[in-house]
Amino acid sequence: MSDDLDILLAQPLGAIADDGFSARVTAKVERTAWWRERATLFAPVAAVAALVPFLPGEELTAVALKLTPVFAQSGAIAFALAVLALTLTFERRLSEA
Repeated sequence: MSDDLDILLAQPLGAIADDGFSARVTAKVERTAWWRERATLFAPVAAVAALVPFLPGEELTAVALKLTPVFAQSGAIAFALAVLALTLTFERRLSEA
């Protein structure tokens, strides 16, 4: 009995007429995934773009000028940034594959 059941379950099911229901559901899922992908990409960009006019430019420039030599002279920070860049690159390559 168990062998017969295994054989039946291993066989593919025949086509079932569903008047295009499966195709509609698949298309809707693909559209939703496309919109979700775009929203997760562009929502943070839009949020930053909306905040940029309200940021104190002179103060940020002064802080950046003060911290740039510190970052440039620190081997540990340079190494950490290199590891972060390589990790992000590797993750992107894996997600594309």
